[in-house]
Amino acid sequence: MPGDAENSSTDTTNDHIDLALYRQLVKQFIDMRRYSTALFWAEKVSVLSGQEPRDIYYQAQCMFLLGEYHRAAHTIQHHKLEKNSLPCFNLLLESLYAAKELTEAANVIQNVEVEVMTTSLINQPVDAGSGCYLESNSVFGGEENHRNELLSSIYLMKGKVYEAMDNRGMAMDFYVQALHKSIYCFEALEALVQHEMLMAWEEFELMHHLPLAQQSSETDAKFILKLYESRLKKYYELISARNAEEISPIVNPDALKFIKEFTARVQQTGTSDSQLPKVSTLKVSLTPSHFMSPARKVLEDLKAPTFSLQTSLSKASSLVDASHRSMFDSSSRRRSRDHDTDTLIALGDCLNRVQRSTDLMASEAEKCFYDCDYKQCLKILNELLKVDPFHNNALTIQIACLVENGDFNRLFYVAHKLVDRYPDKAISWYAVGCYYDMIGKSDPARRYLSKATALDRLYGPAWLAYGHSFANENEHEQAMAAYFKATQLMRGCHLPLLYIGVECGLTKNLELAEKFFLQAMNIAPLDVYVLHELGVIKYEYEFFDGAATIFQCTVDIVKQRAKTNNEEISARWEPLFINLGHSLRKIHKYEEALYNFQYALLLKPQNPTTYTSIGFIHALLGNLDPAIEAFHKSLALNRDCIVTSTILKSCIEDLMDDPATIDEICSAALRDVAKNITANSRRVMNSDKFNGMKLKFDEEEEFANSDSNMVVEMSFDT
Repeated sequence: MPGDAENSSTDTTNDHIDLALYRQLVKQFIDMRRYSTALFWAEKVSVLSGQEPRDIYYQAQCMFLLGEYHRAAHTIQHHKLEKNSLPCFNLLLESLYAAKELTEAANVIQNVEVEVMTTSLINQPVDAGSGCYLESNSVFGGEENHRNELLSSIYLMKGKVYEAMDNRGMAMDFYVQALHKSIYCFEALEALVQHEMLMAWEEFELMHHLPLAQQSSETDAKFILKLYESRLKKYYELISARNAEEISPIVNPDALKFIKEFTARVQQTGTSDSQLPKVSTLKVSLTPSHFMSPARKVLEDLKAPTFSLQTSLSKASSLVDASHRSMFDSSSRRRSRDHDTDTLIALGDCLNRVQRSTDLMASEAEKCFYDCDYKQCLKILNELLKVDPFHNNALTIQIACLVENGDFNRLFYVAHKLVDRYPDKAISWYAVGCYYDMIGKSDPARRYLSKATALDRLYGPAWLAYGHSFANENEHEQAMAAYFKATQLMRGCHLPLLYIGVECGLTKNLELAEKFFLQAMNIAPLDVYVLHELGVIKYEYEFFDGAATIFQCTVDIVKQRAKTNNEEISARWEPLFINLGHSLRKIHKYEEALYNFQYALLLKPQNPTTYTSIGFIHALLGNLDPAIEAFHKSLALNRDCIVTSTILKSCIEDLMDDPATIDEICSAALRDVAKNITANSRRVMNSDKFNGMKLKFDEEEEFANSDSNMVVEMSFDT
C-alpha cells in the first residue's frame, strides 16, 4: 500500500543516529568543563564513526584535559594519527611534554615530517563556495582557517621540548619559526623574551622581520607592534627610537671614550704582556688546568653561541615562501570579510584603552624598576594587583621592589599568600626565600630558593637569588656556580655576568672580572651598576683618571634619573660618591673630591669612613683644624679605626710644629691669663667692699652673749 511505504520510510529515518549532534554535544561539554561527560560521549562517537581522526582527536583531547596525558598520547599513537594529522601531532607533543616524556617527544619530532604534512595540505582542493579546504585527515572540517596557528603551535611545542632538554639553541630556533608561522603566537615571543634568550639587538631584528604586513592589516600591525614592544627589555628604548639622541639621552662622551679605550686595552693584553697592569703581577700564573675553569668556559660559550638569529630568520622566511598559500590565505580572508561595525574601534582609541591592560601596566612597572623609580613602580603594582592579585610578572616585580625597599613585613605577607594559594609554583617559594635572605637567615633562604629552582628550572630570578644567598656569606665558589647556571638560562640578561664579575673581583681575579663586565656592557652598555663595577676595576688597575670619568658618568645618570622621577637620590648610591671622591683624590682634584665626600655624608650620615675621608682631604689641603675635627667625629663613631688614629696623630704633630699655631696658642694663653687677672682683681675689690658687713650668723653669736633687749642693726661701710 502507498501509505504503508511512506510510514516505513519515516520509521527508517527516525532509526538513524545523527553523529553531528553528538559531536556538537562533546564540544559543548568541553566548553562547560565537563570533561568526564565529554570523554564518555567522545569515545562512543569514535566507535560509531569507525575511528575517524577527528573523533579520535576529541577523545584524546578530553583525556588530556582530565590530566591523563599518557592515555591521550597512547590513544593517538595507537591509531597512528601523528603522521597524517596536524592536530593529532600537536596534541601528542603536548601530552608527552605534560607527562615529562621528553625523550619520546624528541623522537616523535625527529620521525615526523611536519613540512610533508603541510605540503599535502597545501595541495588539497578548495571548495569554491566556502573558500575552505575540503575535509581530509590532515586538518579537520572547520579547522582549515586556523592552520597557521596550528603550525605555529607545533613549532612552539617543539621549542618547549628542546628547552626542557637544555637544548636552548634548537628551542630558540623553533620559537622564532613559531612566531613567523603566526604573528599572534604570543607564547613564542614570551618564551624568547621572558627567558632572556635574545640580546637587545636580536629582539630588534626579530620585531623588524616579523611578517606583519602579510598576516595582518596595517592598523593591526601597529597595534600588535605596540603590544610586543612592551614585552622587550626595559633598559633599552622602544624600537621606534632610531636616532642616537633618542636611544641614549644621557651620554658622557668622555666616559664612552674611556670605555672604548678600556675595551681595546683588554683585547690587547692577550698579545702584549707589557701592557698588563701592575695588579696582574700579583696573580698566579695560568696553567693549562685554569683554561677550563667554569668562568673561562662561560666566556668561551659566550664567544661561540649555539644560536644564530640570522639563520633562524632565513629558515623561517624560506618556510614562509614554501607555504605561501598556507600562511597567507587565511589572513587575506580575514582582511576581506565583512566587518561588524559594532566591533570596530579606532586605532587611537584602542591604543589608549589598552594602556589599562594588566600586561602593559606590569611592563610599565618593570621599566620603572629598572629606572630605580621604586615608588612609582609600587604605585603601579598596587593598582594592577587590585585587578589581578596573582599576575605572575607583577608579583615578580613586586617581590624585587620589596627587597630593594627592605619591607620584609609586606614581603612576608605576599610570600605567605602565594604559598597558601599556589604551593606548586616556583614564584611562591622564591618569595619565601627572598624573605629569609632579607632577614639574614641564609640556610632557610637557600632551602626555599632551591625548591623554587626544582619546581621550575628555567626561573632565572630564583637562580640569581640563590647565588646572592651564598655571596652574602662570602661563599664565592657556590655563588658563582649559581650565577653560571643563570647565565645559561638568561642569555640575553646582563645581571648574571655582572654578579660573576663582582665575585671574581672579590677574589682578586681582576682579569676575569673585567672580561665579564665587558660582556655585561655588550648587553647593557649604560647600565649604572655595570658602569660602577667597571670603574672599580679601573681603580684597582690604578687607572684613576679613567675610573673618575666612568664614576662621574654614572653619577650623572643617577642624578638625571632621580630628577626625572622627582625624588631624592637613594642612600644606596653612597658608595658611588665615595669611590668617585677617592678617584678624584688620586688625581689631586681635592676640592671636587671633598664635594663628593660631603654629598655621600648627606646620603648616609654618621658614617665614620666618610668622616675619615673628609678629614684626609682637609689634611691634604692644609686645613688641619677641620681635618682634626672630622677625625674626632670619625673616632667618636668608631674608636678602633687605626687609620683614622694614625692620621689624626700626624695632623696634631704637624699642627704643633706650625709656628703660627704656637703663636696662636701663646696668644690664647695670654688672653686667658689676662682674663684671670681681671677676674682676681674684681674678687679682691668685692672682698674689700664686704669687709664692713656683718653677717647674720655673726650677729646672732654676739646677740647670744649680750643683753636680749639690744637692737642689732646691719650696716655697710662706704
